[in-house]
Amino acid sequence: MADARRGLFDVIAVWRFERFARSVKQLVLALEEFRSLGIEFVSHQEALDTSTPMGKAMFIIIAAMAELERGIIRERVIAGLDHARKRRTKSGKPIGRPRAVFRRDLVAELRSKGYSWSEIARRTGASTGSVRRAMRPATDSV
Repeated sequence: MADARRGLFDVIAVWRFERFARSVKQLVLALEEFRSLGIEFVSHQEALDTSTPMGKAMFIIIAAMAELERGIIRERVIAGLDHARKRRTKSGKPIGRPRAVFRRDLVAELRSKGYSWSEIARRTGASTGSVRRAMRPATDSV
């Protein structure tokens, strides 16, 4: 904005106007300041040019719809998070990954009876790698 006030350019071109302003109020204030400074505003993706009256009107209408969409999405996300927090659930299931109960003592017992790694894995409902790791001696991490 400082460069605009110094008169260093006559046109501001943006890819999408949503990237320029986060709210209609911010957009309108900026456009009003640009108008007072004699600076035009062009949005490439929306093919809008504020140098024309129709371009100005369409620009404000599209900006309002974009802000409405952002607001609705925000409300839905907050409502969904509140729902999940209150019920500690999401679609009837607990939030997060379910805790797997893994009995190392059972692995050791089955291995001492001569069962193979794959048979132990099948019986405990774990992967072969998890079963093998369960039998490794614990190492201290630094």
